[in-house]
Amino acid sequence: MDAPRRGVRGGVRRRSSVSARLDSTPQEAGAPPRWRNRRREAAKTPDELYYEQMAWSDVPVVPVERRVRRTPGQILEEEEAESCPLDLHAERASDFEAAMIVVGTTVGGGFLAMPYFAAPAGFVPAVLMSVGAWAALAASGLLVSEALLHTWARSSGRAVSLLSVTAEYLGPAWGYVAAVSFFVMMNCTLVSQLAKCGALAHFFSGGVVSHVIGATATAAAVGAIAFSRAASKVNAVATVGIFASFALICVFGMANLAPGKLAFMDFAAMLPALPGIVQLYAYGECLPTVVDMLRGDRARIRRVILLGTTLPLAMYTCWLAVALAQTGSWAGTADVAQVMLESGGVLGVATASVAVTASISTLIGGYLALSRFCADALKKKTVTHSRSVAALTLVPSLLFALRGPEVYFTALEFSGAVVVVILWGLLPPLLANSLWRRQGTLSGLRRGLVLAWTAVASVALCCGVRSVVLA
Repeated sequence: MDAPRRGVRGGVRRRSSVSARLDSTPQEAGAPPRWRNRRREAAKTPDELYYEQMAWSDVPVVPVERRVRRTPGQILEEEEAESCPLDLHAERASDFEAAMIVVGTTVGGGFLAMPYFAAPAGFVPAVLMSVGAWAALAASGLLVSEALLHTWARSSGRAVSLLSVTAEYLGPAWGYVAAVSFFVMMNCTLVSQLAKCGALAHFFSGGVVSHVIGATATAAAVGAIAFSRAASKVNAVATVGIFASFALICVFGMANLAPGKLAFMDFAAMLPALPGIVQLYAYGECLPTVVDMLRGDRARIRRVILLGTTLPLAMYTCWLAVALAQTGSWAGTADVAQVMLESGGVLGVATASVAVTASISTLIGGYLALSRFCADALKKKTVTHSRSVAALTLVPSLLFALRGPEVYFTALEFSGAVVVVILWGLLPPLLANSLWRRQGTLSGLRRGLVLAWTAVASVALCCGVRSVVLA
């Protein structure tokens, strides 16, 4: 029996499950003693053993082109791939840090836009839309993460993104669709946050700092953090700041509440508001980062997704109640959050604090996600020492954000109407269908779920494209 081969990084490559079972047979002449193999296995870290188990325990997941034929009386090894993490996370992250990435990506600078989108429909319709968006996006995240962790385990140290997982499971054509959609969506998200930060810098400086300087300084500062090892910790601090500032809004905002205003309902206005609200709950761009941070641990990934998406749902619901029931001088205005921010006092400071910390958190999550995508597209094994990755991550969104603060709502609406539906509405059931087929677990119930989900997503995409064309 030949000794296990070693890869370029020094890790022991695993043999096929069939050849591994032959360890129980008598040792062949000239083969290294079996105790040496056991010593090599024992020298592996828990992460290395987990990577190999992920990569090879589910044989049907291995792409067809990577399998080898076995002739009678001959056992050949399958093509192998090492698994190792990206250099940004040298150690396994905690559940708290990973959950804060999800929360921070979800509750971003778009937090202030929730009353703007929800006010025409009213509190109850907005909450119904929020619950629907939360459920759909949480489910899509669970499906996409399942395919991601299998691709990640065979990544040979490369960055893994929606591009690589879509190309592997759905083919190159869908890979291009996912690539273009993801790049557009991420830049829409980053544009909206940079535009808001530029407007905030102009407002708080009394006009001394221009929108251009504010947006540029924000991109430079947050970009430097996102490309450092401190990204997850800074994001966790910013997300905690969101919670603390939001608590102040709830406490001081309740002084002028009129609960009767929450009874207003206009269900006809739900459809125009839906794209913007869906975009506010989108977080899927951070899934590759979460999978990498948690080293492909399926149970922890699922727990982090459910926790990280439920907290924003609770926050957005409370925020809607406070904003839509206000009786102050700003009640009934189109952009309640902006007027609250400009009103001054504790409520204005708390609103500004939410805006700043939420934008920082979303920008960090967005830069992390987009840098991994660009590294994946450029076949880079690292994201921290590549100028091309940094340029593609930072420059395009900044250029669009420099157009002015008015692109804030435009970017959110376009992203929610089209690209979010493609990425987190249409692709998840197709990825799950391909994965379940390879695993041989595509039951009748799952097939019906895929068909129903795909049909609903297709209708939503048609409506979204129509709304953008007619806008």
